[in-house]
Amino acid sequence: MKQVETIDKLQMVLLFQAFITGSTIINIQGPFIGIAENGAWISILLANGFGALVMVVVLYMYEKYPTLSYIQYTKVLMWKPVAYLFGISLALIVILFTANITYGMGQFLTTSMMKETPLYIFHFLIIMVASLTVRQGIEVMARMFHGILYFLFFIIFSILVLNVTQYHPEFLNPVLSIGWKPVFHAAYVGIGFPYIDIMYFAMILPYLKRDDKPFKRWMYGGLLLNGIILAVTIIASIMVFGPMVTYEKFPIFQLARIIEIGEIIQRVESVFGIALIIGSYMKITLMLFIIVEIVTQLFDLSNKRAFVFPLGLLVYLFSTTSFNNEIELGESGLIMETILAFSLGFLPLLIVAARALIKR
Repeated sequence: MKQVETIDKLQMVLLFQAFITGSTIINIQGPFIGIAENGAWISILLANGFGALVMVVVLYMYEKYPTLSYIQYTKVLMWKPVAYLFGISLALIVILFTANITYGMGQFLTTSMMKETPLYIFHFLIIMVASLTVRQGIEVMARMFHGILYFLFFIIFSILVLNVTQYHPEFLNPVLSIGWKPVFHAAYVGIGFPYIDIMYFAMILPYLKRDDKPFKRWMYGGLLLNGIILAVTIIASIMVFGPMVTYEKFPIFQLARIIEIGEIIQRVESVFGIALIIGSYMKITLMLFIIVEIVTQLFDLSNKRAFVFPLGLLVYLFSTTSFNNEIELGESGLIMETILAFSLGFLPLLIVAARALIKR
């Protein structure tokens, strides 16, 4: 990985879409519907709106310092000890959240597809593959994820279309059967994951080729597309399963499981499951790349490749030791993740942005 690597606007936007949608397409529907029930799609749109605010700050700083990442312009703008404090706190939460995503992917595999395989096997394999991908650099990742993302979107579209005969729009009512409080609670969860994650993407933006083409509108468009995709999949799950959807951990996978068209298309959930796993793989790979960027830039380390596997090992250890079961993971996501992401990630970014605003 060399800083001279660059990617074009389309590749950057697709990387962002893979980053913000990747693992979310598996993990977000179940918790949202479990909290807000029929109002879950409203929650995701509210959280998406907060993500737009995060995007405003990130792109503002990118316009002022287009060749610098978050860590680099923090070291320029802030007192050195404060810059190191912000950088270390960011590194810790990104490592923790990457471990959470890894655990969530392993949980999906053990509860839906391969129930007898230990979690640590899946964790090791996904971290190993992600580390090997990160070592190839951002250009290879951009070219690779380009086609994979189209495949993921095709699979999601296929799941929605092939279930069209199963939809019951009447299941969408009443929208706010339990009031607004659960809707806001689910939106609070969505702010912590995936929408504050947008600020971590500030570590990748300096790799964009500089040109005169409009870039910001494409980023906002990608964020809006993410909100629409997640809202539509939530609505589709509710229309198919009705009140029983609250008992499904992974509704999008269950939609794939019930697909049956004559004797030709049936029991194809394994194909759809592989596509959803690929989404988590892209997210984990990009998060690991960001971890390497944070650590090497914070401590001015030149050989980035040498730190990929040690940091990947650290993520693996966190993923296997942080939680004893999926209940603890759920409690962390529903309560602590948003608090940690806001206080240790987004709040320091606001402070740095305020410093940049008042500095000549």
